[in-house]
Amino acid sequence: MTSFHVRFVTKNEIDPDLQKEIDALDKLAFAGESAEDEPELAGISWASGDWMGLGFLGKELATQLSIPKRHISAGEKKVWVAGLGGMATHPKYQHQGLGSELLRATRDFMQAEIKTPFGLLICADKTRPFYERSGWKLVADELYFVQDDHKRVLHTSVMALQLEDQAWPSGKIDLCGSPW
Repeated sequence: MTSFHVRFVTKNEIDPDLQKEIDALDKLAFAGESAEDEPELAGISWASGDWMGLGFLGKELATQLSIPKRHISAGEKKVWVAGLGGMATHPKYQHQGLGSELLRATRDFMQAEIKTPFGLLICADKTRPFYERSGWKLVADELYFVQDDHKRVLHTSVMALQLEDQAWPSGKIDLCGSPW
């Protein structure tokens, strides 16, 4: 049986061949999503991460996600978060627990290496149960972000993962930049 392992790398550590694999997995995983399906997402420029979490079966890239670190506003507080974005699993490996394994490893990486009090992600309602099974909690159904010098609102599931012993602050969430 081929073993599953996870690597966390910075953008600078990604060589052109690995970038091609990442781009191909993105294309496969997000194929069929269009502005007609999610008009609110049309025209958004997504933030890139500071790290990538990559899950391999042997030498094959099976699942991935991006992790930006950013100061955001939650209510009246500034909060450091490790974002989680662009999670994708190759269709032939979906529903085998690999994405959940990557999320567990990512939680540990966020706590040990990034050292933020929270993880934060946005997702469609249909994928919320997947993240909830890994300990993520719904904290809002909209958030604000800045794009092209304009503040915009996105109506979606906003989920946080508690990484330290403190509660998520209540109030409006502003990503203070592009979403991930």
